Amino acid sequence: MSDTLILLHTALAVLGIVVLVVLARINPVIVLVLGALYLGLATGLGFDSTTTAVAQGFGDLMAEVGLIIGFGVLLGSLLSTTGTLQRIVELFLRVCGREKSPYALGLASGIIFPAIYFDVALVMLAPIARSVAARTGVGIAALGGSLAIGLEVGLLMVLPGAAALASAGALGVSLGTMLLFGIPVGIVCIVGGIFLHSALMRRTWQPAKDETTLNGGVDGMTVAEAEEPRRRLPLMVMLLPILVPLALIVSGTFTEMAGVGGGPIGFLSHPIVALLIGLLLACGITVYMLSRDALEKSLSKGAATSGTILLFTGVAGSLGEVISRTGIGDIISGLFETSPLSPLILAWVVAALLRLAQGSGSVAAITAATLLAPVVGGLDASAVLVLLAAAAGASFGGHVSDNTFWMFRTLLGLSTRGTFQVYTLSQSIMSVVGLGVVLGLSVFV
Repeated sequence: MSDTLILLHTALAVLGIVVLVVLARINPVIVLVLGALYLGLATGLGFDSTTTAVAQGFGDLMAEVGLIIGFGVLLGSLLSTTGTLQRIVELFLRVCGREKSPYALGLASGIIFPAIYFDVALVMLAPIARSVAARTGVGIAALGGSLAIGLEVGLLMVLPGAAALASAGALGVSLGTMLLFGIPVGIVCIVGGIFLHSALMRRTWQPAKDETTLNGGVDGMTVAEAEEPRRRLPLMVMLLPILVPLALIVSGTFTEMAGVGGGPIGFLSHPIVALLIGLLLACGITVYMLSRDALEKSLSKGAATSGTILLFTGVAGSLGEVISRTGIGDIISGLFETSPLSPLILAWVVAALLRLAQGSGSVAAITAATLLAPVVGGLDASAVLVLLAAAAGASFGGHVSDNTFWMFRTLLGLSTRGTFQVYTLSQSIMSVVGLGVVLGLSVFV
C-alpha cells in the first residue's frame, strides 16, 4: 500500500475518533479501540494481525505502567483522606504570604502533590482556593487560574501524574529522567503561567459578569465529608508516603548512572516497589490518624477511579501498536525530517489540536505521545523533551467539551465567561510558556 493511502487512513482514523468522541459523545475507550481496528484493517494488516496488535499493545503498556498508575491513584486518595494536601497548602500560605498565595496554591497542586486524578484534587482544592480568596482578597480569578495551571502541570508533566506516567511509558522515557526534567520544567511553567495570567486578569476580570453566587453552599464540608482525625501527626510524617518513593526512585537513577545499580538498591528504587512502599506508609498513617474503616473507604474510592485511567491508558497502547505495525512510523519520520519546523513544535501542535478537538488534556497528551512513539528514536530531539512539548500542547484550549471546565464553573462560583478566563485562558498561557521552556532546553539537551 502506498504511503499516501496509509497517511489517508490514519487521518481518517484520527478524524473519526474526534468526531465520535466530540459529536456522537461515545466513550473514548470504545472509540480508540474502533479506531485501532479500522486502521489495522484499512492498511492491510489483516484480521489476525490487527486483533493481535490491539491486544499486545494494551498488555505491553499495562506491563509498563499499570501497577504504577494503580498505586498512584490509591496513594492520592489516601493523601486526600488524611488531609495532607490541605495542610501543605496552608503551610505554603503561611510561608509565602498574601501576595504569593496564587504561586503557593499552584506549586502545591502541581509539584508537591501532582494531580494523580485531576477531578479528585480539584474537588479537594477548589474550596481551599475560594477560602484563600476570601481571606486574602487576592481574588478568585488569580487563585482559580493558579489552580487550573497547577493541576494541569501535575497531571501532564510531573510524576506520578497519570498522563505523565502513561506518556512516559509510550515514549520509553525512564521515570528517573521524567522526574529530573518534569519537576523543574513544571515549576517554570507554573510560575510563568500564573504571573502572566494574573497580570491579564487585573485588566479583564469583571466580578459582576464573571462571578456568580454559589448554589447550595458548595464548600469543603459539603463537597467532601471528611472523618475527623482521632490522632494528629507532624506534617513531615504525613508527607513520607510521597517523599520516600521519590527519594528511592531518584537514588536508583543516580546509582544506575554511577554504574552501581541492581541488587537491593535497584529493587527498592524500582517504581513499582517504591510506590508500594509509599502506599503502605499511607495506609499505616490513615489507620493511625483515622480508622481502618476510613482506610477501606478511601482505598475503595481510589480503586474505582483508577479503572477508567487504566483502561484508557491500555487502549492508547493498542492504537500505538497498530500504528507501529502499519509502517507509518517510517513515513512520519520522513515528514519530520523534511519539515522546517522543530519536531518539538510539531509535537506541541498535534497535542494542542487534539485538546481543542476533544477537550481532555490526558487524552491529548497520551494520544500525541502514542502517535509519536514509533518515530521518536529517529527524531533530532530528546524523547523527554518531545513528551514535555506534547504535555504543554495538551494544556492548550480546554473548553466546553471538557468536563472539568464545568466543574471549575460550579466549584469556584464562576459564570461561563469567567470560566473561559480562569480555566481556558490560564492553561493556554501556561501551554505557550511550556513550549518556550522546552525549546530553550533543546539548545542544551
